Amino acid sequence: MLDKDGYVSETNATNIFLVKKGRVLTPHADYCLPGITRATIMELVVKEKFELVERRISLSEFHAADEEHGHNKNRNMALIKTGTWPSFVQPA
Repeated sequence: MLDKDGYVSETNATNIFLVKKGRVLTPHADYCLPGITRATIMELVVKEKFELVERRISLSEFHAADEEHGHNKNRNMALIKTGTWPSFVQPA
């Protein structure tokens, strides 16, 4: 889903994370649910010393990402676009 300004926000039940050039990007929580699972993923990314960037993400940038992942509390991580996601956040 896009926010009111046309930037990537989240799906109807899933937060979005992108990987681009070794950085993990996620949209600001202005237009997505800033829940516990999202916060946990963000903490793990930082703990494992990956660069985490929280900012607006354009649709073209979303499509050009190296990897795209979605998550929610019921389904864990869901790979949207192929790539290598850090092992600490892969579903068991």
